[in-house]
Amino acid sequence: MTPPTNEDERKKTRNFLRIVTIVYLLLFPFLFMFAVASIMVFDSPSISIPIGLLNIFIYFWMPLSILLALYLMWSRYLQSDYKTSRQYSWLPVYVIGGIISLFAVMDTITILLQG
Repeated sequence: MTPPTNEDERKKTRNFLRIVTIVYLLLFPFLFMFAVASIMVFDSPSISIPIGLLNIFIYFWMPLSILLALYLMWSRYLQSDYKTSRQYSWLPVYVIGGIISLFAVMDTITILLQG
C-alpha cells in the first residue's frame, strides 16, 4: 500500500470539509434561533439576572462556534494545513457536547440542593 500523496490528502480534506460545511450551515439557523429564544429564561421569576445572562451567553456559543469553525477550517485548508483543518471541523461538536454536559451538571446540582 502506497502512502497518500499531498494531492490525495487535499481531495480527501476538501470533500470532508464540504460535507461538514453543508451540515453546519443547515444547523446554524436552528441553533441561532435556539440561542435567541434563550432570552425567554427571564420569564421565570426564580432566575436571577446574572444567571440568566450567563445562560444566554452559553447558548450563543453554539452558533458562534459554527462560524468560528467554518473560518478556521477553511483558512487552514487554504494554507494547505489539512490535518489541522479537519481537527477544527470538530470544534462545534465539542462546544455543543460541553454545553449539554454543563447544563446536565447544573441541573443535577440544582436538584441536589433543593432535595
